[in-house]
This record gives sequence, C-alpha cells and structure tokens, in this order.
Amino acid sequence: MKVQCQIITTPADDSPGTTLLLHFDQQRYMIGQIGEGAQRAFVARSARLKKISNIFLTGRTQWQNTGGLIGFLLTLGDKEEGKTLDAARLGKPNVAASSGVTVHGGENLMHTLATARPFVFRKAMKLKVREIPQQSKKPSPGRTPYYGDENLTVHPMHIFPDGHKNLAVVGVGSEKSSEESSPSDDETKRKRSFEDFSGKESVQKAQNRKSILQGVVENMFCSDWTMDTMMEDSAPVNENDMMRNSVSGDSKRQRSSPPTNNTFTTQEYDFQLSTRPPPPGKTRAPWPASTVTHLPRSKPSEISLSYLFTLRPVRGKFLPKKAISLGVKPGPDFSKICNGESIVVADGKIVRPEDVMEPTKPGTGFAVCDLPDPSYINDFLARDEWRDIERLRVEVECFFWILGKGVIKDENLKKFMKNMAHARHVVSSPDVCPNTIFYQGAAGAATKLNMMDESFFPIPLSSNKALIKDLEGIQPALPGLVWQLEPKRELLKAGVMEFFDVEKAVKDTEPDYVQLANAVKTQTLENAAETSKETPWKDVEIITLGTGSASPSGYRNVSATLVRVPNAGSVLFDCGESTVGQLRRLYTSTELAEVLKDLKAIYISHLHADHHLGTTAVLKAWYNEVHLKNEEVIGDGIMNVVAPWKFLVWLKEYADVEEFGFSKIRFVACGDIPLRAREQARDRSIITSINKLPDVLNSISLKDIQTSPAVHCQGSFVTAWTWKNGFKLAYSGDTRPTSGFVKIGKDATVLLHEATFDDELQAEAIAKKHSTTSEALRAGMDMGAKGVILTHFSQRYPKLPVFSTKGDGNGMDIVLAFDLCRIRVGDMGRFAGFLPALRELYRYDDDVVANLDEEEEEGVKVEVEVEVGAQKKKPKKEKNMKEMKAKERV
Repeated sequence: MKVQCQIITTPADDSPGTTLLLHFDQQRYMIGQIGEGAQRAFVARSARLKKISNIFLTGRTQWQNTGGLIGFLLTLGDKEEGKTLDAARLGKPNVAASSGVTVHGGENLMHTLATARPFVFRKAMKLKVREIPQQSKKPSPGRTPYYGDENLTVHPMHIFPDGHKNLAVVGVGSEKSSEESSPSDDETKRKRSFEDFSGKESVQKAQNRKSILQGVVENMFCSDWTMDTMMEDSAPVNENDMMRNSVSGDSKRQRSSPPTNNTFTTQEYDFQLSTRPPPPGKTRAPWPASTVTHLPRSKPSEISLSYLFTLRPVRGKFLPKKAISLGVKPGPDFSKICNGESIVVADGKIVRPEDVMEPTKPGTGFAVCDLPDPSYINDFLARDEWRDIERLRVEVECFFWILGKGVIKDENLKKFMKNMAHARHVVSSPDVCPNTIFYQGAAGAATKLNMMDESFFPIPLSSNKALIKDLEGIQPALPGLVWQLEPKRELLKAGVMEFFDVEKAVKDTEPDYVQLANAVKTQTLENAAETSKETPWKDVEIITLGTGSASPSGYRNVSATLVRVPNAGSVLFDCGESTVGQLRRLYTSTELAEVLKDLKAIYISHLHADHHLGTTAVLKAWYNEVHLKNEEVIGDGIMNVVAPWKFLVWLKEYADVEEFGFSKIRFVACGDIPLRAREQARDRSIITSINKLPDVLNSISLKDIQTSPAVHCQGSFVTAWTWKNGFKLAYSGDTRPTSGFVKIGKDATVLLHEATFDDELQAEAIAKKHSTTSEALRAGMDMGAKGVILTHFSQRYPKLPVFSTKGDGNGMDIVLAFDLCRIRVGDMGRFAGFLPALRELYRYDDDVVANLDEEEEEGVKVEVEVEVGAQKKKPKKEKNMKEMKAKERV
C-alpha cells in the first residue's frame, strides 16, 4: 500500500493558499486551505478530484482560506449530476452511488456555505459539513479521536491568538451537554429565521441555529427539488422581493417557505434545456434553501485549526514457518490465527497470534500546523500534545507548517523545530516559498504573445527567489513535493514543478512563429500612427483579467474585466474567482495599490459562480488599501456595486464572518435601473435602490447606466455604461442575443461580448443560453459599435477560439481576448495585424478540449491519472470527427 501526502499549492499571487492531498489506494483527503485558485491548481497539475472523501480545512474561517471551496464543491456536484444525467440519457444502468464528501472546518464554516444559497443548487451531491467542536487542551491517551476510518485517525487542535478569551460555549458544532436534546425531524426540516427563537434559552438557540444552517446547506447540495417542481399560482413566491426584504433592515426578519401539500413534479423533456414553461395556473417553486430569507447572525472567529493525522497501526507479517513449527496446521487454522484468534494445537498447547506474527507496527503520521500570524505561536507551543516527545517520535515524522508572514522568524518556534529534529519540517509560507508562476501553460503562451506586442500582451509578474533562504533543517514547500509514509518514509522530489523561466520559454518558441512575431512587431511600430485612433477615449484601457467560462482552466481564468477610464476611475465588470490573483500578476505592489485606489465600481451581471466569487477578495483588498493603510480616506471612500438584489444578500450575510468593507458599499440593483422612468416601483412596500444611482454616476464621472434583462438565468442582466467624455461600453455578461441589449448598447464605443461557442455549436449555445462568435459580432453590427472584444470562451478552446474571418465586421475593430490582455481602445485596430502570427502559433495546437476531468466525455476519451511523486504529462486526447475536421483557426 502506498500512502503519500502531496503538496498541490503553495502561497503565490494566483494560488494564495496551501493545499495538500493525502493519497491512499482507495481514498483521498484534502487538507489545508482551499483559497481562490485551488480548483484551477488541480486542473493545472492534472490532479483528479476522484476518490476525495474528506476535506480538512486549516486556519481561520476567512475568505483567504475558504474562497475556493464553493467553486470546488460546485465542480464536484456537477460531476455527480453529470453521471446521473448521462446514465439516464444513454439508457445505462444507474451509476454507482458516491459515498459523498465531508468538509471539516472551524466556526462559521456552515454560515459561509449557507450565505451562498441564493446562487448554489446541486441536487446530486452527498455533502456533509462538520464544524469541529473545541476539545480539551489536555487530551487523554484513550480518548476517542474526532475522526477515524480504516486508514487514519484525526486529532484537531484549536489554536488561539494572544489575548483571546477561550471560554467554553455551546454553539454550532459544539459538544452537547447531557441536558441538550436534538431537534425533531419536523423541526429540522422546517426553514426558519433566527427571530423565531428569540425568546428561547441560549443553548436552545444555538441548537436551532445549527438546525437552520444544516438544513440550508443540505438543500443547497442534497435536495431532491427540480426546476419542474410547481406550485399553485395563487401562492406565488417572488424570490427577488424576498431578497429585497432580507436586506431592507427590517427587524422582523420575515421568512417564506414553499407550500408542501400542493406541489408536484413534471417530467423534463430535454436533458440539455432547462425545463418547459409552467402549465396554466402553476408557477415554479423556488428551491428550498432560497426560502430562508435570513440566516442567524454570526460573528468573526479568530480560532485557527491545526491537525495531527495518524495512520492505523499495521499488523505484523504472518510467519507461516514458525506457525508450522509450533504445530499450527496450514488451512483454516492459519486464517483464524491471522484474524486474531488463538489456536489449540495437537499437543494441547495454545498458540497466540503474537507467537507467529511479527510485532505490530505502530501508526505513524504527520502534523499540519496553521499559524496565521505571530500572535498564535504562544498558544500553539503551550499545547499538551507536544509534551510527550517519545510518542511524537513515533506518531509525527513530518510537520507541514502553514505560516503567515513573519511567523517563521520567531525564535521560540525555531527552538520548537529543533526539539523536534527527529521529524521533517516542510514550511509553506510567503517568506520561504517563491512567488513563482503556477499556471505555466498560460504564462508560456503570454510570453510568446508578448513577442508580438509588449503592451497588448504583458508577461505575468513573478519571482523565483524566496525572501528568506537557508533556514537550517527546513524544507521549503514546493508544488509537487511528496512526503511518503508507506511503504518507505521519505521525501520525494521527482514531481516537483520546475520554476517558470521566461528566457527558456522564449528560446523554445517555434522559429516560424518568432519570425512572424518579429515582423508583426516591426509593422506595428511602423504603422502605429495609422492604426491608432485619435478620440477623446483613445486612452481608455480594457484589461481582460479572465476570459474563460464555467470553471477555470490552465490557460484561461473565469470572467473579469477591468475598465480604466482616465480621470474618471476604474470599473470591474464581473469578478470571477482569483481576480485579485490576476491583478497581482499584472501589476507590481505599488501599481496595484494605485489600481485599487482608483477602483470606483464593481458590476455583477448575474449570480453564476464564475462571474462573482472573486468579489469578496477584491473588496477586501480595496478596503485594506483605501481605509486601513491610509490615515486619510481616499476620495469618498465608497465602493459602488451594481448587481442583482441577491448579491447584496450574500455580501451582507458574509459580512458576519469577516470585515471586508461591506459598510462602505453603495448598492444599486440591476433590476431597479429600468424602473427609474417610473415614479416608483409598482409595489411601494418593495425597497428600491434607484435613488442611489445619481451618486454612483457622479462618483465615476458617468453620464448614464442602463440595464436590460439577459436571456440566460433568472436575475441576469446586460448593461451599457456611458461616461461624460463620450466613451460608451456595452457589456453582455452571459446571454443569448436580445433586442433589449441592442437598444441600450446603441452606438457603443466598445462592445464586450461573450462568445462561448463557435458557430458549429449553436445548438449547444441555445441550450445553455450563451452566444456564438457570429451572434456576438452581429450584436455589435446591430448596435453600430465601433469595436468588439470577444471573451468568455468555452474551455474547449483553452488557447485560441475558433473564429471565422469571413466579412470585415462592417468596419468594426475586432479583438479576441486573452487573460491579462491590456487593450488600449485607441489601438484596437492593431489586433488584425496579429492574426497571421496567431495562426502560426496555434496551427498545430492539439489541446482542443481542456479542463475535462470526466471519466466519460462524449466523443472524447481522457486517460489521466496522477502518480504522486512523478509528474505525468497528459496523454493526447482522441477527438471525435467534429473536432478532427480541419478548420482554419482565427
């Protein structure tokens, strides 16, 4: 049996957390932080999500450590649901039921997940969430471990900062006292607001709070509800109105629940389409989790989780020759004695198992110690777990240290490591881990593109040097590094990822492309005056931070575009996971500080995770820069957020977990903007946000903001923003073609439009409510847009989308977006000159389908399995006839 613990991520700008993957033959465990970028890191490392049964989160429950968890769980849920749908569509027997995933973490874990109920729904996933109860700091040797299975036992350690009052309280996940009683099944199923329990005792409140949060999370991931669950039209539930009420400041904390007696389910008629419209007299019931309009209040937690992982003892090897010499007969007696039974042999003597077996090998293990800052060191070092040195020599042979900045410099911690010199010490910290490039495929492509035009295609910033070097007895954590526990304990470095080398990437570039790139660069310099356009908005810069769809891949991150308007400020259009990481790869720390100070607004088109899960990190980075690092507040110190109403619900409830600047937000709902022509909303009891729009416009030097419903998911919008200098940007978000968008985007300077699918996949575009490249260009022509930037490409096209060059786009400048592409509006016309070099660069691109981690993808066979300790390359993919058909790219 092989048992290995592999490092997947280490601290870097675009993978801020530390994630470990513990491998057993039939089971895997994720350990550490699942920050933004963790899912993309698994894709980049070709690490499969298969067999993951438990996730043990370390550190504090904050977005820095949990920001990638929701996306990770959505991906796992999609896989389970995809297997079920494929089996039904193809008439195959039901696939084997998954045992599910259990997520273990600290206080506020369930609250963090429950806040996502407005936009998370996966019905096929067996998810359990456990907030680990605080245990005594003086563990008794015979105490039952917090977690145990056939492979290992887990002992958690709650670490507190200096000055923290560690009072025993009964809360969510806390150990029950003998006087407590569990809520009834009916009570658990009923979805209630916290005020329903305002008159109860505190212990009962805590239990009811736990019941609410568990019910919400279960209905987010494990519900049997479908989009065809209908209810009588006489009892409608308006989700948007519910969400408005939930952020209105109403102290009564209203709630609403779908009826249970008058619901029924109709059969879906197409596996790809959402569902058919509701029949007459019926309306679609909301998913159960969304009917809880208020979560119980919470507060930030300072507790940091660490763990001891101990393998089960290994029974000694059976010695058949010795057994025979003692009179044990081969056959059934051998089996009995191997199963722990004693045998009476012919001469009447008793032969015990220990007489004929090698000594039992005690279980070894490792520690994962997460200390966010130096204030946690004292409590960590004072724990009783470290007093029994002899026991530690057996059970802890490796320490994985996850340390915040400055922690490794502490002399007491260094002394502790020296006292534990019998063990390996692997340190993952910004101080000792270089800020190297993790997504090397994307960096390599950017380096080659940079050879054509340095301003359009910057090389991602990185460093291969650690801040602190030569620490005695310490092994810096590196992606791909493995601590092997069985069969032989050793540190394996064969799979360690090499540092990205820009010079090597340039040297390895195809000669034909280099020649074309140099020609393009020369021509660009010669024709700069002709291709650049002198307009009032020529210096507006559009930075496409993320250009992929659905989930991140090694080459394209998910949606985010920064628009920088000189003397007016910047606006972020959508904000997918790891947007902050993309900004850090693009700007130096000094430049990034200025970019954050200049950021005036965030627009969210709809609540799909790939469009908004990076917002919390961006807001926190902005808040730290504008409010915490400066004595004087910059500007008005307000962040304008234009988004669907449900987005405000999420931000407000997550603000109970940590301070990220929620109190400094000025919010306008996308759905309220079209109502401004009316005196007020039809229902005067519904709070509108349109009265804040003038302040938003003034703060960003805007003339107008317009929105219109998109043809995508419920609560999705297209938009057009017009600045006072005349620059107008139309942004599609995700949508099918719509006349409303053409209307509000009329005469746009730039249309930023999704082009998820190529024209041959129009049927899929219709089914999934996206646009093809031709449809996006047609929208630009109908608007009379001066230029079009195509983005949000399917991960089928990891490097370059399929794009027809037929026609000239009615004179429009057309740009195909790449991650970190910096597009000066006055220079958009130059992109056409890049096409010959792009054709050559990707002529032999064999990586047509990326980010496919499915066991069975129709038409594509993917055989990938990571062997820990050796970095395997992906084998070539067998493409179906459609993908094999010759087609000219670009």
